Amino acid sequence: MHQSPGSLPLNDDTDYGLCFVCGPRHPSGLRLRFERDGDTVRTTFRVTDVYQGFPGYLHGAIIGAILDEVMSRVSVLENRWSMTARMDVRYRRPVEIGQTVTAVAEKAGARRGFFDTRGRLELSDGTVAADAVATYGLLSAEALSRISKGYPGLARDWMR
Repeated sequence: MHQSPGSLPLNDDTDYGLCFVCGPRHPSGLRLRFERDGDTVRTTFRVTDVYQGFPGYLHGAIIGAILDEVMSRVSVLENRWSMTARMDVRYRRPVEIGQTVTAVAEKAGARRGFFDTRGRLELSDGTVAADAVATYGLLSAEALSRISKGYPGLARDWMR
């Protein structure tokens, strides 16, 4: 579960760090960290009451955000950044506060300018709580340049 030399990093350790889901500097964010595991990307998240919907349960939008972020990282395995074009989530089991969940994603296909993925969120006992399929639009060098404007570390480390 390591990164190849010359490849884009899966985690934001730059001067940006403000993404709600993965940014280490976001004051109320999820602060997810990602690992490569062969052809998959994975992350874990400790569910706390800060992100609950109904009392005692993780909000569905947070589940969707975790799945979106882990699935978006699959294109990074091929040194490409992408942005969500479409995502379909199926919620199978409620996620109770207090447990650690794992999200895993893999490539499902690719076509001109788009990248397809599938992902799942597993409860601590391995039960699938939610699964998703998504399509991501690959970002051009011009778009990446605009996105990273004002963040030289982000441009250097993530936008190659």
